[in-house]
Amino acid sequence: MFIRGFKPAPRDSSFPLLIPASHSHLHFRFFRFIGRRMDAIRKIAIVANFTKPDAAELVEALSRAAADVGVAVAVPEEYPLRTGALDGCDICVTLGGDGTLLGAVGEAARGDIPVLGINRGKLGFLTHYPAENAAESLGAVLRGEFQFSTRTLLECDTCDGCHAYALNDVVVAPDGHASLAKLRASVSGEFVNSFWGDGLVVATPTGSTAYNLSAGGPLIDPAADVFAITPICPHSFSNRALILPRGRVLTIAAEDSANPLRVEVDGVHFHPDKGNMPLTVWLSERKLRLAQPVGFRHFSLLRSKLRWL
Repeated sequence: MFIRGFKPAPRDSSFPLLIPASHSHLHFRFFRFIGRRMDAIRKIAIVANFTKPDAAELVEALSRAAADVGVAVAVPEEYPLRTGALDGCDICVTLGGDGTLLGAVGEAARGDIPVLGINRGKLGFLTHYPAENAAESLGAVLRGEFQFSTRTLLECDTCDGCHAYALNDVVVAPDGHASLAKLRASVSGEFVNSFWGDGLVVATPTGSTAYNLSAGGPLIDPAADVFAITPICPHSFSNRALILPRGRVLTIAAEDSANPLRVEVDGVHFHPDKGNMPLTVWLSERKLRLAQPVGFRHFSLLRSKLRWL
């Protein structure tokens, strides 16, 4: 977001100068937000999918680029990330596809750490920096040549207390060879409908281009403060996607206990036991800051990825 009429504080060691960019993003020079304060980027985490070609070489090149400007580097050994893996880091750099970035979302959200995605995958809806010039791109970021897009997150709870964040979506679907799912949906205590079909996708605006789109759901602008409930192959033609605003709480319960269900958060099994229902989903107060090249435009990405041209 662009802050109109922003007046920078006096420049001193405790509160460096904010440099806003044009249009709808903020441009930073070597700084990051902590509440209303900013600190210098002193340490980055590189989360890599080492099954991708040349991943080790790219991690080495990124580490050298950071070291050249005196920035420390941490390369977490465990993936998915363990709790606290990003502690002390000022930005998280992911190297892989969109799935690799999604795997870092939970820890990044908990620590309010921005994420920069370098694309070594196929889609690249979230990983906006190409691997071919990854070291040069990181160098530009460390010089302040980037912008942030602030993305809404979902939070979800199971009935037995498990908790997770999602940048894309939460999916409830039949597990294994179960035939159908019959799911009862309520919004803030009010019954909405019983959906009989292949499940439900609960998607953020960011995730509207993922499973939600494949299931026939709407495309949603990333700046919208809403989320979508989209039935997957429903048996009733009138069952359509619903858009809910911030403040609404969605509860999904199983109406047929004979058919086991699975819950996936950003494509990863959330909790494999049958005792995870009912599931509660809402828009989180936390948000994720996604680093992008200066001049990046969302609809240009859509035209390219969805081949509108």
